[in-house]
Amino acid sequence: MHCTAQLIPQIVQSIEAFVKSHAVGDTRRAFGIAPIAGEFSLFTDRTVPDLYGMVDGVYTLFCVNLLKEVTDCPSRHLWAQRILDCQDEDGWFSKRNLRGHSREHATAYAIGALKLLEVGEDECYVDRIKPLVCLLPILTDYDIFERWMRRLGFRVGFDDFAGNLGWSYIWRASHLAGGVAAVVGMVQHRFSEWWGKRVKVSAWFEWFFDWLDREINPKTGYWQRAFWNLVFRKPTIIDLGGAAHFLWIYDAYGHPFPYPEQSMLSTIALQKESGLYRSYPMCIDLDGNFCAIRSYLQLVSEKQIRHEAVVARSVEASFDIVVSSLASRPLTEIYRDSHGLPGALAALVECAKFPGFRFADAVKDWQHPLDRAWWL
Repeated sequence: MHCTAQLIPQIVQSIEAFVKSHAVGDTRRAFGIAPIAGEFSLFTDRTVPDLYGMVDGVYTLFCVNLLKEVTDCPSRHLWAQRILDCQDEDGWFSKRNLRGHSREHATAYAIGALKLLEVGEDECYVDRIKPLVCLLPILTDYDIFERWMRRLGFRVGFDDFAGNLGWSYIWRASHLAGGVAAVVGMVQHRFSEWWGKRVKVSAWFEWFFDWLDREINPKTGYWQRAFWNLVFRKPTIIDLGGAAHFLWIYDAYGHPFPYPEQSMLSTIALQKESGLYRSYPMCIDLDGNFCAIRSYLQLVSEKQIRHEAVVARSVEASFDIVVSSLASRPLTEIYRDSHGLPGALAALVECAKFPGFRFADAVKDWQHPLDRAWWL
């Protein structure tokens, strides 16, 4: 086996230490001894659990297939309830959000974690979610939906400058549309009980995909509606982050990517010589691998043959640098909070989606959260 792949067991040990460092109260002392019940914080110096700490813990342990090992049914039930307690009266998971991501991202991420916690056949934590009344306007009125998509969070204000830029910072803004679509996909089975026949899910997804299909740049396979895109269309990392959040939904729903060859080539062109997409392993590496691999998989066989070697090099370079980076030093020195790690781990599992990936056996026992959830 390639020497980098041999570092996987070492990384798993580092992950256990990292997760333990984010545990609070008795959980830190009992980690690895007693079943754990989600008492985790985003930061290592806190004394009470919070939303992103609890959810990051689920995703991290799920990726490396330790979630079932360190929990039992009663502890998962309690973990899920702690996450559910972060839901507000409008349906958003807005409480105890120390990360600062939008309520749309937080809600999709929390619901994804509830799905991952459903280890046993009788565990249905998503069914305990309160009605998401916050979504009704954009699910039932096309004019409201269309106006929401056009603005995508744009507003005048300096409280969250990047988050207020809408399409001009699509990496962040895509959390809104992608997050809501992920929520709809994961809880649609609850709609009839909540609202009868008011919401037609298939029709809503037609709105969603039709709008995005119209607005994509066919030359890059990315959505580039920023004000500077009037003169500058070369793909950026910001474009990649935004595209991934939309393409996760395309893939989960089974809707064809609009321009898979272009999105694949745009993505690989953004990869650094090191194999990373930024300076350290994080969610953007999942985004890059996902856009490259899933786009490749949608190509006709003739184009797959033409691009196979290029995609293989990209994927192997990503796997090599993410593994070696995670093994190079304690994870607490790489990540200032718990939220950066799940994306890096999912980036490694994503590599195994590429046909014939040489190091798939190194992560054969790991799990991909996007196989069960619509969001990460």
